[in-house]
Amino acid sequence: MTTTLPAIIDTTPVIDPANIGPTLEELHERAKETRRHSRSAGTLRTYASAVRSFQTWCHGHGLSPLPAEPETVVLFIEAEKQAGQKASTIGTKVAAIRFLHQKASLASPTDHPMVTEHLAGIRREIGTAPTKKRAATADLIARMVEAIPANTVKGKRDRALLLLGFACAMRRSELVALNAGDIEHVDQGVRVIVRRSKTDQTGEGREIAVPAGGRLGVLEALEAWIAAAAIETGALFRPIIRGGEIRETRLTDRSVANLVKDYAEKAGLDPDVFGGHSLRAGFITSAAEAGAELSRIMEVSRHVEPKTVQGYIRRANLFKNHAGSGFL
Repeated sequence: MTTTLPAIIDTTPVIDPANIGPTLEELHERAKETRRHSRSAGTLRTYASAVRSFQTWCHGHGLSPLPAEPETVVLFIEAEKQAGQKASTIGTKVAAIRFLHQKASLASPTDHPMVTEHLAGIRREIGTAPTKKRAATADLIARMVEAIPANTVKGKRDRALLLLGFACAMRRSELVALNAGDIEHVDQGVRVIVRRSKTDQTGEGREIAVPAGGRLGVLEALEAWIAAAAIETGALFRPIIRGGEIRETRLTDRSVANLVKDYAEKAGLDPDVFGGHSLRAGFITSAAEAGAELSRIMEVSRHVEPKTVQGYIRRANLFKNHAGSGFL
């Protein structure tokens, strides 16, 4: 049966070079750039490091990393286990090997039963419990901030960074991604816009409220930094070189972790148990200890699932109304 198109539809191609748009080569390059955004920059950096590790190991043993045989992957992840790597780290490296083969349009050896069974065995053998950084609760944050000089440009930046990161329960990547335009002053305090996050890869954005007042002085520290740095546009938190010169680039997320560790040590705390995640964990723990409702905590933390937040609440309330408090 032949389908007859309405007369109004003219199927004769009309080519106007002026309106043809980008060339196929340009579209190809733009398509590659678009595909790069399918994963976050942090994930791609992690995969790149994992792939380098796998390639180095393979070359050292005379094996092919691409395409790799399933047995090669099994031997690699066994070597990683023997080297003391955590199950989560090994899992990430396996994901990177899969990504490497997908990008090369090759079947991934990581899907082979030999690999999946070995990975399952590793998880059962060494466990999958993550090593958690200590929560920098409100009292600990106050101690850290006291150790930061308030009369230097760097001190003003670091006070604002720690306090805002804590008050907004931010991941370190979210904190360094903030721009000056993401801070909106209102009568009740400030609204902070987080434009993209781990649970918001498409960039819908979320607003976080930081109320005015309070004993930590979050807004005062933020205003002192913005005024001292004369920041009107661009990155909110920037590197400062010797002599107090403020660069126009962003701080790295690694810098946040280093600053938390540095001021934890200056406050007389063990720096090894603190990291960038301590700010986020500290807010959630402090909110749970203060009796805040789960839904209100999640408004700030922006968790999609309540399970993670409930874990913080359980730990915070572990000794409250303990079942054995009347007889132990």
